Amino acid sequence: MEKLTSAHNTWLDEIPISSKYDDVYFNSQNGFSESKYVYLESNNIEKLHSEPYSTIVIAETGFGVGLNFLNTLHSWTTAKKHSNHYHYISAEKHPLCSRDIARALHGLSPKFDDYIRLLLSQYPQSRQGFYRLYFNKNITLTLLFGDATACYSQLYAEVDAWYLDGFSPSKNPDMWTKDLFESIAKLSHANTTFSTFTSAGIVKRGLTRAGFNVKKRKGFGMKREMLVGTFSGTQITNKAEIKPWFSLPKSKRPKEVTIIGGGLSGCSTAYSLAQRGIKVTLIEKETQLASAGSGNRQGALYAKLPVTPTKQGELHLSGFLYTVNFLKQNDPDNSFWSQCGVAQLATKDSEAIKQRELIENEYYPDTLVQLKTAGELTEICGSSVVHDGLFFPDAGWVSPVDFCQFLSNHPNITLIQKDIDAIQHTNSRWQLTDSDSKHLHCSHLVICNAEFANQFSATEHLPLKAIRGQVSITQKNTSLPELKTVICGEGYISPAKNGKYCFGATFDLKGKERDVTASDHNKNLKKLSAALPDFHQSLTEQNLPLSGRTAFRCS
Repeated sequence: MEKLTSAHNTWLDEIPISSKYDDVYFNSQNGFSESKYVYLESNNIEKLHSEPYSTIVIAETGFGVGLNFLNTLHSWTTAKKHSNHYHYISAEKHPLCSRDIARALHGLSPKFDDYIRLLLSQYPQSRQGFYRLYFNKNITLTLLFGDATACYSQLYAEVDAWYLDGFSPSKNPDMWTKDLFESIAKLSHANTTFSTFTSAGIVKRGLTRAGFNVKKRKGFGMKREMLVGTFSGTQITNKAEIKPWFSLPKSKRPKEVTIIGGGLSGCSTAYSLAQRGIKVTLIEKETQLASAGSGNRQGALYAKLPVTPTKQGELHLSGFLYTVNFLKQNDPDNSFWSQCGVAQLATKDSEAIKQRELIENEYYPDTLVQLKTAGELTEICGSSVVHDGLFFPDAGWVSPVDFCQFLSNHPNITLIQKDIDAIQHTNSRWQLTDSDSKHLHCSHLVICNAEFANQFSATEHLPLKAIRGQVSITQKNTSLPELKTVICGEGYISPAKNGKYCFGATFDLKGKERDVTASDHNKNLKKLSAALPDFHQSLTEQNLPLSGRTAFRCS
């Protein structure tokens, strides 16, 4: 994976100028008006508001300071007619930092102040990847940090309008390529429009070859001409080059989905579908959601990063960053989570070497992860730490039970308590049979019940294994140090929640015992001693009683 290069700029009257391309990010005299003319009016975005699309998708090359997005966002929110959902996608190879965006947009127009605040509160760190931001239940922004051609070649979407922005072709010819134009065509349909500030021949010829009907329009202000057009519906390409197994079939949106299992997996899936307007029936056999493997008091929220980025690591990191952003937007009062930071201790020499390599490789910004000495972590944590380690300032802990309750509290989700014994697929429908021999029917079924997922005849081939784990819980006491951050080593411990500390956890490949055991308490105490010796000593000297809970991971 390539390292992302952030934008380096000079400034002229609070307008950023790219040092790399020697070009301005927007018109210093009338940037919003130019953006509105070149992109919104030329693509007839106002007409899109009245189209019968369930989702309107606009895609852009060159996010810059977000001027086009803010203009479009304002247009959408003030339109008389609204589509079900608006999705804005924008690629940026050299993203500005949030501080520079705030500086560039400061004081431009009061009507955009709320949008700018929402943008800056969610704006991602400058590293390669795809980032999903939300502005209300109907408006989504997906930022693609990386080369536009590479990003759009990975995307599966159906775009209604293209904003072909970016620096001038004469100053940034590497962006305006045949591959980019073909990616744009691949993501377009017969009525897709485009507009661009430039009238350069390389752009006109490239879009024409890709299947667009291109014409010139009067440019904004002193600029004589610009290009606009519509996709013909046929991409002009060499059919011998097309690999049929990369041509994804058109998917039909289901009207309803049934999910078995009300833990983190089931509730997250239910919420994701419900947000897309799909009716969900969520089935949980226990009286409370998140009663099994998702039922611990607190879960550490952080990313275990590989020294050199891998696809699996990128997926994990994307999930972490998305979740933090989601929690910040949906639980700003920290009612069921805390952004207290996470320290990942290097309890072995081999781990310390990996952590130093991870930082030295500079794949991850220091806003995401930092290397700290034991003394620095002691100061951060509030109790003596004897190992160096990584610190994640934006990480923390989440209450899985409370999180599941929040996710399931959606108008498109219906929660029912039933224990499903059997499933059968006949005549394009699923029949679910519960423990009382009663039947439910659905068109689409998702199974999220962890270790029990292979209990049905249709899934009994799945090679699942249940792995026992036990956490220990103790009452907060004045004799114990006040932990300020999550500590992860061989085990983990979080700051107190509702007057109780939770730490652990065991990892028993063969254990079948479902009750809490003293031997596993001792294992958790041993792990705690290695991570926080003073905390462990205070706990054991006071002989504070331990409670706990067991559950089984699914692997």
